[in-house]
Amino acid sequence: MIYPGILSRRFEEYQSPLKFVAEHVKSTLLNYCEEKGYAFMSRFKSIESLAEKIETGRLRKWSEINDLFACTIIIPTLSYEPDTISFCTNQFEVIDSRKRGETPKAPETFRYDSTRIWAKIKIPEGLDTGVGISIYDILFEVQIRSAFEHAWVVSTHPLTYKTNSVDWRRLRLSAQIKAVVEQLDTTILGFDDAALNIFSSSWRHIDRKQLITNKILGLLENNILPPESLPKDLSRFSDNLYSILRDIHFEHNVKTVLDLIEYEINTSGVDLFPKSISLLQYCIAVLFSNNIIKAPFGNYIFHITSELLDLYPYLAAVETFFDYSN
Repeated sequence: MIYPGILSRRFEEYQSPLKFVAEHVKSTLLNYCEEKGYAFMSRFKSIESLAEKIETGRLRKWSEINDLFACTIIIPTLSYEPDTISFCTNQFEVIDSRKRGETPKAPETFRYDSTRIWAKIKIPEGLDTGVGISIYDILFEVQIRSAFEHAWVVSTHPLTYKTNSVDWRRLRLSAQIKAVVEQLDTTILGFDDAALNIFSSSWRHIDRKQLITNKILGLLENNILPPESLPKDLSRFSDNLYSILRDIHFEHNVKTVLDLIEYEINTSGVDLFPKSISLLQYCIAVLFSNNIIKAPFGNYIFHITSELLDLYPYLAAVETFFDYSN
């Protein structure tokens, strides 16, 4: 692509301060995304793309260019967007923003509509930025997309907009896929309510895992189990306990096992419930002490720790355990 010399010179002048801005912004947002478990990506605008943007006729002057550097925060669902917007607002000097749904569009239209924020690095109080190109004058863009929306963008954008082909059918197909993406995001936002409209079928494995989760929640509500013993993910706990019972072919007796665990907790009392082991480790000890788990132990790898052995020395007989030394 041929572009004018003045564009090339101006573009080169901005490269050094732009890289500094990019490193600052990336460092700030990457830390946030890693803490939250979000995906993150960034890019510098090429001189060819910049030339094409100027040729759209929508920009009046150089200072209106707002995406020489741009980055994208990819959130799991749209419910996380307000917190992400708030973080960006607190960290940067927001010059302008366009939130999802603010751009007018007909109800039958499906196009890119992610939230975008245009900002600058905040000027430290009392700092004189001097003359010339300042890092505090450079605009950058932050886009916030849902995971579904991001998949649509990276999948269809090169096929419909970054291409040598102008084809009504390709644009139509891209819009149809975007409609599906919007429906997915809407469904996820109202997931719990939507799930109530699904006709439920009985499945013994799910029914038994529900018994486990309901029992643990009941023990907590009745102050039989201390709240700090609650696993991070109760669904994962039920999976793990049920996996053990299936491995020893005892899954048909889930209720018996749960009643036994409740009896053991009641016998010792909530105040004496061990605080140095996990709830699943406690359940394993109960299963062993009542001869429900017997040698050979099957394929399950037990999490046997020194804290567990201090309380229940008989678990030293377990040979299939997680090895921390290798």
